[in-house]
Amino acid sequence: MPGRRSVLLLPIALAVAPAILAQTLSIPAFIVPTFADLTIKKRQSFGTTSSRSTTEVLYLKGARERREFLYEQPRSRRLSSATITQCDQRRSVQLNPEAKLYFVSVLQDWSAQLKRGRPVPEGQGADVTTTFDAMDTGERRPAGHYVARRVRTMVTVEPSPGANTPPSTRETDGWYIDLPGLDCSDAATATYLASGEVVGPGGRRDLHHYKTKGAASRGYAIEETTRFTQTGGMTVDRVELIELSEHPLDSSLFDIPRDYRPALPRVRGGYDMTKPDTLANRLQEYWDEITLIARTIFR
Repeated sequence: MPGRRSVLLLPIALAVAPAILAQTLSIPAFIVPTFADLTIKKRQSFGTTSSRSTTEVLYLKGARERREFLYEQPRSRRLSSATITQCDQRRSVQLNPEAKLYFVSVLQDWSAQLKRGRPVPEGQGADVTTTFDAMDTGERRPAGHYVARRVRTMVTVEPSPGANTPPSTRETDGWYIDLPGLDCSDAATATYLASGEVVGPGGRRDLHHYKTKGAASRGYAIEETTRFTQTGGMTVDRVELIELSEHPLDSSLFDIPRDYRPALPRVRGGYDMTKPDTLANRLQEYWDEITLIARTIFR
């Protein structure tokens, strides 16, 4: 699954500006889709050597979807995961195929939260202008009974002197199809641009400005090439289509497998997807937490 990055910094010295919703055609609302049976398998490679890759398989049927991921990297163990989204039940199921464990979470309708969310405070430092441009080339090609369209996008970040944010460009050339209701959302196109500025002690956040030249609709990418350039270096990520099938799918693919067990809830929230939820594992989890607290108090 493709699909979110974080930065870990020393809290006493640095602060990271919050992610900014730069452009969206509409605030997405929760919906229950009615997909025809569809399987899309694609591979995403990272970097010019393509040494790291993720294979994703998307299954759609009615009001449900399933995504399977296989992560591969040289000299590392291959990792796999899967997520079942049941829009009709308003829930998501995370699976660990190797340990045969799962946990369930409730799907939230984020449209109301976005509408009443507090605005990000404006910076008072140097100006940074981010320009988003999406152009439909007019090229079309069949993908099953879908029609894929070619869209080129360019995101340019131009900081003024003294800004915390570095200059960068992100150029994407891809083929896209429309899958209305994907992720239980009615959003057609949404572009999120995250500020990459790092503010030191006593520093001032950059003042960000956003411009849109073209707003061509993209959709679900079946092929993409992205070139990201920053401070003289460039990385190239690629998405290639392996398979697109409209053969009927078994409904059991979108339910929790019978031989899977619930994963262990963590005291501080979340789940340990490597351990089943047993009495022995819960006691060990509580003991580890008590030990950690005691060491913090009496050290």
